[in-house]
Amino acid sequence: MYRHRNNIYNQTSLTPIPHARFLNVDAFQKFKQCQARGKESSGCGTYEFTAPYSLDSETVRVGQALRTAWQRLEDRYYWRALVRLNNPLMNLTHCALDWSSGNHKAQAPAIVLNTDNGMVPTQLAGKIPSQQPDDRLKMDRYRLLPTVPNSDYCGKLDPDPSLMYLPGTCVWIGSSKLFCIEGDKPSLNPLAPAPLGFRFDLADARIQKATGEAQTEYTADYLRDVVQALAPNGKFLPLPWSGLNDAIVAPVMKLQPDLAFLQSKAQEAGQALGGVFRATAYAYYLQGLGGPSAALRVHTLPINKDVLGIPNPPGVWKLEEFKRRFPLNNPAMYERFGYTTLFEAWNEVRPHLLPEEASAKPLRQMIYLAVGNNVFLPSPFPVPTPAPMLIPNYSAGLPYAGPQTRFAWVSVAEGYEVPRVKGQPAADYRVVTR
Repeated sequence: MYRHRNNIYNQTSLTPIPHARFLNVDAFQKFKQCQARGKESSGCGTYEFTAPYSLDSETVRVGQALRTAWQRLEDRYYWRALVRLNNPLMNLTHCALDWSSGNHKAQAPAIVLNTDNGMVPTQLAGKIPSQQPDDRLKMDRYRLLPTVPNSDYCGKLDPDPSLMYLPGTCVWIGSSKLFCIEGDKPSLNPLAPAPLGFRFDLADARIQKATGEAQTEYTADYLRDVVQALAPNGKFLPLPWSGLNDAIVAPVMKLQPDLAFLQSKAQEAGQALGGVFRATAYAYYLQGLGGPSAALRVHTLPINKDVLGIPNPPGVWKLEEFKRRFPLNNPAMYERFGYTTLFEAWNEVRPHLLPEEASAKPLRQMIYLAVGNNVFLPSPFPVPTPAPMLIPNYSAGLPYAGPQTRFAWVSVAEGYEVPRVKGQPAADYRVVTR
């Protein structure tokens, strides 16, 4: 059941700089084998890694920066496609003029613990309540005007005079329509004559070209924004596991200790597990109030035989796994109750149709701003009338298959696996924490 766990949260250390310690099982096994061959410990590699705790407000700031990066990408992705579709008209209306409202910063995310069946053994599937990451990677509000500046979507966009359509014409006397010379594809304006001919193939080609440009240039800019958002500083010192191919992990704390959660979480675990756990869950978790207990500390290094030979993590594993539901806390509480909370960020690549939110799709359609001509007799002069044409192939959204940097907060019990990481961390802050 736990045979293949590799990266585990080890413990919280209450030094002047509180930090969490992580153990890589593969590296630990190699370290012991190296020692057994008589080599000095200093030459046997590293198996334990440390990272200082970041304040909860700092990880919220990072999450907000990741949301801002995504919103910039999503907004410029749409406007690039719409402006290229309506080239050259929108070159004048949107590239010569800037409709953005200034520097954009996304709303801050709420701290919501992420739990799902993939984090726990199959025996607990469906018992621990599932909560998907609540990173809300979408626009805060979908508007009819750009959020990003026009420099974000107008670069290298030369005017394209290609003929997209032939305008239709209707002749009126008063409120009565005499006749129309128009096509059979209606526009979005019932009062305008439909174009005699409309190049849907050319419209599709323009949109495909725009999304192709965005997939390369804008995605690269997005990843630079992500790297900047996740950059270590004096307040945020995350551990990267193989870069964003796996998660970047930062232990996170708040200043105010929290004990109010204990009874409710024990009741939740007891009811979900049933049987003897109904009566014992609260007493088991209360061990933390009396000081470090054997049940929570049997894996303490360097005499950790568990990860070498016995495929069982410390404590009562079912109750320990329920600590994934324990809330963000102070390091003293982490140390007492044998768990910690982590901020994680990772890349996810899957096909999207932007926007993903169904209610936002009507505001993000691909529409060509055609016009028709109405002639109101006895005046012989045509009156141009907007005849916007919907490009139906993109009514469900624009395709996007590039990376998206997700983020979440997770809780992990001591001796249990950190989700979404493989291999060994690429950084270690032992010099900082000690």
